[in-house]
Amino acid sequence: MSVQFHEKDFTITVPVIMNPVEMWLETTDELINVLKSEDPDLSDGNSRRKVLEVLRNMMPDLETAKKMTLGISLISSVELSI
Repeated sequence: MSVQFHEKDFTITVPVIMNPVEMWLETTDELINVLKSEDPDLSDGNSRRKVLEVLRNMMPDLETAKKMTLGISLISSVELSI
């Protein structure tokens, strides 16, 4: 995994061993599950809001999501720009 920082954003590159779109969806789902199981008494709301904002930024609009599975061949990593 690597992180590249740019002037107004950053890019996280995650190597994958399967279809990158499926891996991205699975990873996002797991992050949501972790947040759902979090004890609100043990965390401040600020950190939770930051994580939820990252998740929101990771979600494509419907048309982009439909295109994500088109033309995928042997891709060995997926990049997320936030």
